[in-house]
Amino acid sequence: MESTLVKIRASDAANATECQLLNGIFATFVQILLGLIAVSVLLLKRQRESPQRPLQIWALDASKQLIGAGFAHVANLAIAILLYKYDHTRSHGDREADQCALYFMNFSMDTTFGVFLNYLFLRMLSNLSNRFGCTSMKTSGDYGDPIEIRRWTIQLISWISVILAVKLVIASMLFCVNEQLETFTHWMFQPLEMYPKVELVVVMIACPCIMNGFQFWIQDSFLKNDIHNGSQVASTKSPKELKKYPQSEIHSAIAVFCGKRNTSKDEEDEAVDPLHNIAKV
Repeated sequence: MESTLVKIRASDAANATECQLLNGIFATFVQILLGLIAVSVLLLKRQRESPQRPLQIWALDASKQLIGAGFAHVANLAIAILLYKYDHTRSHGDREADQCALYFMNFSMDTTFGVFLNYLFLRMLSNLSNRFGCTSMKTSGDYGDPIEIRRWTIQLISWISVILAVKLVIASMLFCVNEQLETFTHWMFQPLEMYPKVELVVVMIACPCIMNGFQFWIQDSFLKNDIHNGSQVASTKSPKELKKYPQSEIHSAIAVFCGKRNTSKDEEDEAVDPLHNIAKV
């Protein structure tokens, strides 16, 4: 009985000093900060992109990615906690990794190999949509003219489905190499064992500043609609904004984008009547 109590107290002491993902106000604050970093990356990308998406279209693109990122974050937490419990039941002693270390490895896979899988699965889904005539998912980021919330909702559901499918693939891979993963993560984070809050900040903020920023930047590039046709851009602008873009300029921009040469009035007349220049003389 006494030995059992000693083991329980030792386990409680270990849990008190190790990094945990869902443990108190500090962990919650760190995760909220992670979300703010994600929003900042999308705002920065919009400021630097050219041509710049209309605010309404950008908001739909960004909200689609942020909601998907919320599902991905919950899935990452769940996978890390399940891996930790699985390791804990096997009792590997000194090699046992904590939740934060396992989350870091899962997160690393998600922001590198996972981005490629997200792109691949989204392309497959888009090709299937083209084949079966589903216009709502045909082109990611195309919400119709005028904008239809129904299209955005269908694209959001399909994006979440892609994310969850990728999570299933990554989780299966992590469980297959669980023993080697546990040994490696324990070795990597051993210097921070006595500083659980520092480890939490490193795992949730320091690394995501680069890795999550990379993930959001790349994913936004293939989630948005690259074909900014005149009708969709015009439908999202106010009458005052449209005055800045005369119809002739919009038509010229579309012609250039489509590979047509922007001809002047004289050139058009010459194309119709070869004697136009002679008549001018």
